[in-house]
This record gives sequence, structure tokens and C-alpha cells, in this order.
Amino acid sequence: MHRTPTTSPTTTPAAAVAAAPRRRLLALGAIALAAGAWLGLANAQSASAHDELIASSPEPGQVLETSPAEVKLTFSDDIIPVGTAIEVVDHHGETIDSGEAVVAGPDVTATLPADLSGEYQVRWRAVSSDGHVIDGTIDFGVGAGATGTWTEEAPHDDAAASDDGHDDSAEAGHDEASAGPDGWAIAGIAGGILGVAALAAALVVFARARRRDPKA
Repeated sequence: MHRTPTTSPTTTPAAAVAAAPRRRLLALGAIALAAGAWLGLANAQSASAHDELIASSPEPGQVLETSPAEVKLTFSDDIIPVGTAIEVVDHHGETIDSGEAVVAGPDVTATLPADLSGEYQVRWRAVSSDGHVIDGTIDFGVGAGATGTWTEEAPHDDAAASDDGHDDSAEAGHDEASAGPDGWAIAGIAGGILGVAALAAALVVFARARRRDPKA
């Protein structure tokens, strides 16, 4: 029996046509996510890059022949005046009489007295343009004997106390001697002990005599 061969009807790839928009949507979503991640990373790096000190006068470690008129700090961007300060200390760690910090854009200045001599340290604090607080120190020296390296020494009062020729150890010894026991008191205690011992010995002798002679 002759059979007529059957052929499968040609089908339209509807599934492939329907999947194409989904693939485009997924690709666009991946691109959007990548762009968002890149923008977030860029913003995070920008936020972490606070302003920084780019120049100063005096410079770190600089030795000047005469006292500078002011301290000047220059930052990478404008500084917020509120909270910004400059303090200058001598080699004893004591604050010298410097002017208030004056902010003008990225520059911060403070006046200095005209009689500086020795080692000094500038201690500055500034409020960055993004609101973050930054700080640091700058050592400098004035005069022929200066090195430009600040090292804190004992305060003026302590140094004066050690240089006034007063022998603290002798005074301490004197105080200890004064606080010791009085000699007359020791002699009185020793005499009392000897008296009690003599009385006890006399009682013993008297008791022995009574035992030998009850009529005594």
C-alpha cells in the first residue's frame, strides 16, 4: 500500500520573536546597573577627597633669621571659617600670643609677635569645604641657634624650680628627720620598761623570802 509522505507544517519562530525584547531589556538593565555603580564609586571617591594643605609660610622645618610677621596656610579649596584655628607653641609647649585665624577663600592666616627666637610649632585645624575637619602641625625655627625641629621640653615653671639651687632632697631628709620619733620620748619608754622589770624582780625576791620564812 502506497503511503503519501507527510511533512511537518512550517512554524513561525514566535518564541524567538518574543524573547528578543526581553534580551534587550536585560541588556539595558545591566548597562543601567553598571552606570549606577560607576557613578556611586565616583561620588564616594569625590566625597573622600577632602581639602588638603598645599602650601605654608613658614614651610615645615624652615629656619628664619627673624620672626615672621604671620603664619599663612593655603589649602586646595575654600575653607569654612567656623571651627578653623591656628595655634603656635614654643619649645616648652606654651601657646604664644598670636592673632586669631583669618580665613580668605583657601588661605588662612594668623599674625605673630616680632620677638620670636627658638623652636616653634604651628598647630592648625581647618574645616574643609565638604564640612570635614582636617588638622596638622608645622615645625619652624627662628634665630641662628634654631634647627627647625620642635621638641617639647619641660614647662617654664618646672625648669625654674630645678634651676633655683634649692636642694629638694636635703629638704626631704630634713622633713623625714623632723617627722621621726622624739629622743626624749624614746628615753621615757625605755625607763618605764626598766622600772617595770625592777618591780617584777623585787616581787619575785619577796615571794621567795616569804616561802622560806612564813613569819617574815
